[in-house]
Amino acid sequence: MKKNIFTFLLLFFLTLTTHGQTLKDEWVVCNNQGCKLLDPYYSDGVTMKWEGACVNGKANGYGKLTKYKDGEYESTYEGEFKNGIREGIGKFSHKDGTVREGVFINGQMTGRGTMHSEDGQRYEGEFINYRIHGNGIAYFPNGSKFEGFFVSDNYYTGKFTNYDGKLTYIQEYYPVDKIKEIKTGYKPEIGVRVTEYFDENWKRCNQKEASYYRLVTYEAPNKPKGIIKDYYITGQIQSEFTAVYLDYDDEGKNFHEGEATWYFKNGKIEQKRYYYNNKINGKNTFYYDNGQIAQEANYDHGAYNGLYQQWYKTGKLKITALYEHGSLVDNKYIEYDENGLGALVYNENFRANKEQWEAKVEGSSSQVTNDNQVLLYLNNDNITSRYNYITLDQNSSYSIESIIQKKSGKGNEGYGIIFGFKDWNNYYQFLISELGYYIILGKFEGVNIKICEWTKSNAINTGNKRNLLKVMKFEDEFIFSINGEVVERPKSKDLRGNNIGIIAGGRGEYVLENIIVKEFMTAEELEKKGPKNISSSANEWKGNGSGFFINEKGYIATNYHVIKEASAIQVEYFQKGIKNTFSAKVIVTDKQNDLAIIQINDPKFKTLPSIPYVFSSTIKDVGSEVFALGYPMANVMGEEIKFTDGKISSKTGIEGDITVYQISVPIQPGNSGGPLFDSKGNLVGITSSALNKEYFNSENVNYAIKTTYLRNLIDVMPESITLPNNIEIYNKPLTEKIKLLSDFIPIIRVK
Repeated sequence: MKKNIFTFLLLFFLTLTTHGQTLKDEWVVCNNQGCKLLDPYYSDGVTMKWEGACVNGKANGYGKLTKYKDGEYESTYEGEFKNGIREGIGKFSHKDGTVREGVFINGQMTGRGTMHSEDGQRYEGEFINYRIHGNGIAYFPNGSKFEGFFVSDNYYTGKFTNYDGKLTYIQEYYPVDKIKEIKTGYKPEIGVRVTEYFDENWKRCNQKEASYYRLVTYEAPNKPKGIIKDYYITGQIQSEFTAVYLDYDDEGKNFHEGEATWYFKNGKIEQKRYYYNNKINGKNTFYYDNGQIAQEANYDHGAYNGLYQQWYKTGKLKITALYEHGSLVDNKYIEYDENGLGALVYNENFRANKEQWEAKVEGSSSQVTNDNQVLLYLNNDNITSRYNYITLDQNSSYSIESIIQKKSGKGNEGYGIIFGFKDWNNYYQFLISELGYYIILGKFEGVNIKICEWTKSNAINTGNKRNLLKVMKFEDEFIFSINGEVVERPKSKDLRGNNIGIIAGGRGEYVLENIIVKEFMTAEELEKKGPKNISSSANEWKGNGSGFFINEKGYIATNYHVIKEASAIQVEYFQKGIKNTFSAKVIVTDKQNDLAIIQINDPKFKTLPSIPYVFSSTIKDVGSEVFALGYPMANVMGEEIKFTDGKISSKTGIEGDITVYQISVPIQPGNSGGPLFDSKGNLVGITSSALNKEYFNSENVNYAIKTTYLRNLIDVMPESITLPNNIEIYNKPLTEKIKLLSDFIPIIRVK
């Protein structure tokens, strides 16, 4: 029977995943209206038809996209676009009858969704970048099903139920051979801990040579997902994170999910970050060993996005910047020294300003690399590459620094920084040679100027080595330095231009690694000239927790810690696929039991439809099946509502606390304030990640506050309200329950 199972599954995935194979990304202009959109699966001969809004030349909002290959129908996508990219809820239908429905992120289907074919094959579960990956269920036309964990379009571990009801557990099927080659007897069962040893470079080794060791505690039977904790060989914890082991080899590959924390040897936190789709997402924070924050940044799928800040160990602000999808906004940021003196820093992005960097001599050339460097190939005796973007106040104080290298060529010709450039009759040069000499010269109104002759300096790295050149203008003085050593401090001369760049003479190959310009100014000037929206970014709404409606008039229950100290509250929820966003206010709180009730106070709000659940005050028995809905780590995992299930582990919390249930349902930050339902759909509790941290320092212990204590809080509200009593979902399948319930579970944002 096992052979038949494998054949069935493989055929299923071969049928349903073929169209998820990425060919190449391509911006395509739709032939019907000239609207551009990104096709992540482009191949030659593809044309598109877009039916929807076109904003700034790109597909935006809800619409319908029809794809043709060599004039023949290929597929249809109905759903949301943002700036020409699939983003939001969508439905993808292929010509062979295969249909996928779910959430699209950055053009790729990611998160929970469904997939089915015309012959009755169906999959419900998690996707990553269009591939089946995570927990899910595969249904087959003959009534069989596979339920478990999938890895990159292949079933990994779980249970297969045959059409005749026979149950078979499939464990570590893919990639079973690779795993067993390296790790014999590998069986991920709950509570089983695998010890591994690593040297100082994190290569696997024996215990005697180890600098670190690892304990892996698996989350549940037949699941490769678990908590990984790394320790210094002394026993002090070094890191802890949730991961899925995809492979065992010398690199120790694993797929990161959720929160990850690293520690110094003194026990203080070194770094805290969140992962989604194996990429850093959301807030990432570094600390000094004294507990002071060193760096804080927001990520979006592995790239900086939003506010970025650094601090000195003393707590004083060092750097503040704003990123958008991995790129520094306006190519500049604000930097302070330890005395509080501020500078606007221009960090040149050669790739973004490629046209500004060009060879000026016939027979020579320049190239901007993927590593954001400029390569100069000089076939004649002189070449100049200038940057014409930065405008400096000629009377202000500033610095210019650049790393430049002569990689090949002969001779003692100079190369370095050109600054104060207006034209070839007005400029200055700071040059070095590969033999270890420097010179400072230029022209003023066509008259040659030499601030110094060729001078020998031990500060220069001779030959084809890298050198850091810096020019600083401070009040009435120039300061010239090489690799951090000051070589000249003349009085400043009149500057007629404000362009900067590099200049080289002599045949050869040169590399410019960076150009950084700092313009020193007051706090008021920094605020005016700094990157757009740096100050306002701190005022953005933050995804902070979940809630649920307790009355059609807009009353919402949540956790107290979600809304405490909030200056403003915003709730978002969907009704029949339409997003609603309203302001809200606090009505009543219960700090001791971590409960709060808020109410929508927006005049545009209208009453809700009938709420489809009932408050249950009956104490649930141990072993009762329950599930939670909410928005865990919304800034990381997106704003799609998430489902998790488990059982009542205990009727009480730590030390017999009767106010809470202990549950096996995974609860993460962002789940806080969300509802806990029993198998019928009755409301039985309110989840709280804060209680998890307070009660027990373990990722596998979770708590929910009993509804009795929420009803007590409702009783002391200024206005008497009627609680929902609709039992229409009792007999509906779980998938239908979730759809009906989701409309009444908002995400709560605060400032």
